[in-house]
Amino acid sequence: MKRQTLVFSFLLLFVAGMISCSSDNVDQDELLQAENLIQGLNMLGIMTDQAADAGSKSGPPTMAPPLGWEGPFAFDVPEGDDSLYYKFFLKFPLDSMAVTIDSVLFLIMFNPDVWDPQYQDSIPTGMDAWLIGETRALIYFHNIITIPDTAHVLGSLKWNWEETFYTYDFDVSTLTEGAEIDIATSSNIGLSAQFRFDDDGAGSTDDNWGAWHSTTFVRYEFFADPDANGYDGYYTLLSEAWKVRHYFKLVDD
Repeated sequence: MKRQTLVFSFLLLFVAGMISCSSDNVDQDELLQAENLIQGLNMLGIMTDQAADAGSKSGPPTMAPPLGWEGPFAFDVPEGDDSLYYKFFLKFPLDSMAVTIDSVLFLIMFNPDVWDPQYQDSIPTGMDAWLIGETRALIYFHNIITIPDTAHVLGSLKWNWEETFYTYDFDVSTLTEGAEIDIATSSNIGLSAQFRFDDDGAGSTDDNWGAWHSTTFVRYEFFADPDANGYDGYYTLLSEAWKVRHYFKLVDD
């Protein structure tokens, strides 16, 4: 699953590039929000990789909430109706002066609720988790993961800062390199991306691209195996009329 996660290296580059190029036309507060969201993409990639690993394993679930967790309680979350979640409460410094201007709620619920004695022998097949401001509820991470079988992990992740957001939807295989990944952003950012990997990890320029306000400006080709020079693929750019191949190597960390 590392190949899919490493796609974020490229996504971060073109997101940062587009924000930099458009800085004269974007509100500075929106730029600050966008920079915070870019940092959040690293977290999304790691979480997706871990989720896929979890989907390929089985074992006894945790029988009770860990120390510090309470619930379940009903919460009115930003997306959807009141739902039951376990909570972990944390005072968190949110500004540059380390002044606590809000508190953070960690909310989580497994499907089935393996922290409920009624389901103590169950293996979780899904998870709904939030990292959300208690008073500024429109600043949050939201992560939904579904494990329909031992071969797939489906999910979505969203990092929302008031009117600015990134979303990341995925269907990844735990057995092969196959994956479908779709990325979208709010209109003030205007970026989107699509990645499609075959079972061997290959992906063509027709299916792997990044766009800004619906205009595709970068296309990726991923090789199933490194070529003779050790490259894992290449990308081409609209600004170069798609005529120049920029070869790259994926860094496996």
